[in-house]
Amino acid sequence: MKHNRILTSVVMAAIVLVSLCAVGASTLSASAAQGSSSNPALVGAPVGAGAPGVCSLNGTDLDLFIRAANNTTYWKESPDGTTWTSNETPLGGYLTSAPAANVTANGYMCVFARGGDGALWWTYTTDNGASWSYWNSLSGQLATNTGPTVCSWGAGRLDVFVQGTDGALWWKYTTDNGTSWSYWTSLGGKLTSAPAATSTGPSPNQIGVFVAGGNGVVYYKHYTSSSGWSGWANVGGQVLSGTSPAAYNWGTTQIGWFVTGTDSNLYRNWVGSSSGYEGIAGVLTSSPSCTAKQSGVIDVFARGSTGAFAALYQISYNYPANSGTWGVWTAIGGV
Repeated sequence: MKHNRILTSVVMAAIVLVSLCAVGASTLSASAAQGSSSNPALVGAPVGAGAPGVCSLNGTDLDLFIRAANNTTYWKESPDGTTWTSNETPLGGYLTSAPAANVTANGYMCVFARGGDGALWWTYTTDNGASWSYWNSLSGQLATNTGPTVCSWGAGRLDVFVQGTDGALWWKYTTDNGTSWSYWTSLGGKLTSAPAATSTGPSPNQIGVFVAGGNGVVYYKHYTSSSGWSGWANVGGQVLSGTSPAAYNWGTTQIGWFVTGTDSNLYRNWVGSSSGYEGIAGVLTSSPSCTAKQSGVIDVFARGSTGAFAALYQISYNYPANSGTWGVWTAIGGV
């Protein structure tokens, strides 16, 4: 594996982040993700290094990318999505945010994070992780204490979103696996969290982005290749201060999101739902992260505590194999 260079603070050409548009207020049907705390399954640790980036190379495995206590990146694998390797592979870097990860083609995984200079950095593999690129800068300036999100609707396509230093949502994409990238584009808004994005494709090519706006309320923005970007829609709920949403999709049938609610429990909702947020008990100490590696199968990860140290936890959902009920929170390591 190639040595990964440390992301040092260097002078980069920053994006001029000037948009100060307020988030709109059109409403979808959703109820608030908050309430009194139940008996916690995971307790004790403050919001810390954040949830891992997660993706699936083949629709069966799970790949986690973890910001460790020393601010470098570790890769942890589960070939079957349940049983985890005992060791983590170091990928280097110097992270100042939780990482984000995605897959664009067979064997091709990529990881993004905020570096020590506040810019967006990334690394990738084209051979299932046998070797990794050096960390490379994609410029820009991310807001302090926020990280990127990334989605892909097909081979070669990556869309990356960040909260800029002006609080707006910014977007950058590639159509050739990162050989060339677009300029940064402001999509407006006034965010109070890092964004979360998911996409479906190849037809229709669409993207859903979720953010926390004023007072921690969740807002949604939608893109299709035929009609471009929608305005902002208020989808209700309220995230725990210092945390961000996570997004998933089931093919073209469901775009959904998770939040850590103000009671520190996990909540799920999806676009088009008329029943409001679904509560999933277990007090979290970070934002969630998630992936739907198959239609109807969701895996969610978050930080909790086993008392003495912060740990990573996993909970899974499989519909209709287990009648659409959630599993239990399972500790998978303390990186």
